Amino acid sequence: MDLAKYETLISDLSALESQVEILKDKYSDTLERNKELEVSLNEIQQDKNLLHEKISELESELEEIKLKVEEKSKLNLEEREELKITIKDLITRVDKHLSADISG
Repeated sequence: MDLAKYETLISDLSALESQVEILKDKYSDTLERNKELEVSLNEIQQDKNLLHEKISELESELEEIKLKVEEKSKLNLEEREELKITIKDLITRVDKHLSADISG
């Protein structure tokens, strides 16, 4: 075998070995980055779940508040109607007293 061919082969093998080492390092870096991304993804998913729970709680609170407001407004309407009836009754009684005073 020719010495020049042998040196070329060794040189090519060394270049190939360097490229393999570079690829190996890139692969290791990629694996590490993927692990970091998985951890970040898990944290984000936990945060998302917590936010969904909080949203559900707030929606429930909102519904409760709406129901309370509706109940109060209904009571207010009922109270108003009762007051109107009471006022009408009082007006009728005052009118009767005034009519009695005038005729009597």
